[in-house]
Amino acid sequence: MKVILLKDVAKIGRKNSVVEVPTGYAQNQLIPKGSAAPATPANLKAIKNIQAEKEAAAATAEEKFFAAKKKLEDQPIIIDGLKSDNGHLFAAVKVEKIVEAAKNQGVDIEPSMISINSPIKSVGEHKGSLVQGKHEAEIVVKIT
Repeated sequence: MKVILLKDVAKIGRKNSVVEVPTGYAQNQLIPKGSAAPATPANLKAIKNIQAEKEAAAATAEEKFFAAKKKLEDQPIIIDGLKSDNGHLFAAVKVEKIVEAAKNQGVDIEPSMISINSPIKSVGEHKGSLVQGKHEAEIVVKIT
């Protein structure tokens, strides 16, 4: 019997894949537990739509990454106003603050795209990465 997996199933397949399994296993185990659905034409069409949406979202995210990479190649992300009178930061700079500063500079990025090796706890320039899937670019965050 052909079924569409709704979850990853060990030794059978990954989520959203169409697999052939014994009828008894499908009817007694996979379908009742919500791990699979019968591979009807309507279900197959729904899975194709889901996969097309995922591909479109991935393409959009990739375009966003390359646009941000191009803008950040020559300029650092500048964050101002976080230090005390003696030049120390009140707290470590969070990814959300970096995203906010980038948006103020006209660069649209998501928090999940930023990777910082160590917490930013001092004034100055700090290196990090902009990551999207298999693509990676170096960024500079400048704390003033």
